[in-house]
Amino acid sequence: MKLSGIFQTTFFCTVILAAGCGSEAKELDAADLIGRWDVREALRNGQPTGTLDQLYFEFFEDGTMRTNLPNMESATYVVEGNLIKQRESPIQTDYTIESLTDTAMVLTTTISNYPFRFTMSKVVMEK
Repeated sequence: MKLSGIFQTTFFCTVILAAGCGSEAKELDAADLIGRWDVREALRNGQPTGTLDQLYFEFFEDGTMRTNLPNMESATYVVEGNLIKQRESPIQTDYTIESLTDTAMVLTTTISNYPFRFTMSKVVMEK
């Protein structure tokens, strides 16, 4: 009886550990950002805002970026963890990457005390 109890406990612990190991988040690779991203939905204070309907972000391999957010045009950026740190621009801000796939990205940030959430699609350039 004791042997089967030990076996059950060991089996249970092994299952828990295996499940925990598989749940680690994939580390963001800055190369995943390279390209142009167009907004599908922009929220300010949790409400849709039509003033950002044409918003885009463009990330380049050399650590520079462009966006048409007002007063921001070009900047430099670095990726640290799940943050994109925009620098060398009139407004320096950090974007939190909520999710990122090869075709979609969700960014959140706060600008001038307003929280923003951008749901974006990657633009596929035809060759």
